[in-house]
Amino acid sequence: MARGSTDTEADKQAQKEAASNRWPDKLLLQARLLNDGGYHREALKLLHGKTASDFKSIEDQLEFSYRVGRLYDDIGADNEAIEFYKQAIEMGESRKEYYAARAALQIGFILELKGDKTNAITWFQRCLDMKDHDFKNSLDQKAKAGIARCKGE
Repeated sequence: MARGSTDTEADKQAQKEAASNRWPDKLLLQARLLNDGGYHREALKLLHGKTASDFKSIEDQLEFSYRVGRLYDDIGADNEAIEFYKQAIEMGESRKEYYAARAALQIGFILELKGDKTNAITWFQRCLDMKDHDFKNSLDQKAKAGIARCKGE
């Protein structure tokens, strides 16, 4: 690499996408950029009316489910977020993409904030139990910290 760095997960994801010679789905990329910029409702409007089956590849279907979950999460619509996160987990639990593990982590965060620490620990553990995916170390660290907080350690 001649320039830049891969210090953040977003940097690592961008480098992986560039090296794969597989371009991200335009609609999902737009939603991701809007979300990253804090335009959560605009991103949701962009994806409104779509379902995972509207996307051809399993990677895009998985990202769609995760992305919609994340958008609902970011606007505080917890029940909708959890529903889409669970879809991402079901679809991607044994895949290399990070979406399923991150979805389990996010469900843990939602439940922890609601005071449901027992179930939060279950989801943090589910994140830890997923093997061989992108960003495993950083997601595992966050899940372990969540478990420690919930146990009062």
